[in-house]
Amino acid sequence: MRDPTASETVVDANRQGSGVNYGDLTSGGSRRNHLNPNALMNSPDCSKSNPACPMTRKRFVENLAESPLFQHYQQAFHTLTGLPLCLEAVADKKSSEEVVTQRGVAGVVQSLVPVKVGKGVLAALRTGGVRLQPATAEHFAPVAKALLDSDHSAAEIHAARVHFENVPVMEPERYEAALAILRSFALQLGENAHRLLFAHVTHEPEPVRKAKSYIQEHLVEPMSLEDVASAVNVSPFHFCKLFKRATGLTFTEFVNHARVEKAKRLLLRPDTRITEVAYDVGFQSLSHFNRSFRKIADESPSEFRSRMKSAEAHLSVA
Repeated sequence: MRDPTASETVVDANRQGSGVNYGDLTSGGSRRNHLNPNALMNSPDCSKSNPACPMTRKRFVENLAESPLFQHYQQAFHTLTGLPLCLEAVADKKSSEEVVTQRGVAGVVQSLVPVKVGKGVLAALRTGGVRLQPATAEHFAPVAKALLDSDHSAAEIHAARVHFENVPVMEPERYEAALAILRSFALQLGENAHRLLFAHVTHEPEPVRKAKSYIQEHLVEPMSLEDVASAVNVSPFHFCKLFKRATGLTFTEFVNHARVEKAKRLLLRPDTRITEVAYDVGFQSLSHFNRSFRKIADESPSEFRSRMKSAEAHLSVA
């Protein structure tokens, strides 16, 4: 039987140091000052983004999580596997590019599947909350010991045992198959991340939705914040604050993202020169285009084109 964590980094609370690290007893590996019997088995709250993330990344990922693509996939994944799925921002783009599976003392596993945008990790798909082995007295023993050492009562330990036995169990092969599905979805989500940024989001104020449409319609033209604010009948000062709060990006950053995203589509045409692409999407100089493209995509236009050609060749061979 193949170990479902063989291709991933595994954090096991039972293997940290010489014995149990009682600060890392939850399945998510989060540190607690006081042990909660049920917290030993519970999953972390998927509704909260990582507070350590920059606001722009946090808002970007929140918008991505509200996109129809993610919402539909989340529902389909749960229907197919019975597993929960959420999207959360990562602390920085240097986060692990490998799937990380965390296993608590109770044997509950959770996995983080990285979502790369360009060359950097922007977010992670979190799933799990299941055990890969049946509930037995042997498997509950480390939990009981941790609770006893923390002066919990017999009633609390009994309640923890009941909770322990009610945690869903999944066959290792099925869990590995679920992670394989998420790896594929993470690739798709990463490739579509910037495009989804420009889609209308239900919670956005009307001026922001109108501004997005205006920007797309006038993308190749010189454009100022004052022009767009006037077009949506909002003062420049108020528009600046409103737009940043809704999108997580400044006006200039958003326009550059939109232009780079359009440039990516044009770069897929092998006969189009990079200089032509730069001016066709609204940049006034090739150097500005190259700087903006690398800052947003973590690679140069030529590197992006080469990577897409290699991916296409790989698919054709496959």
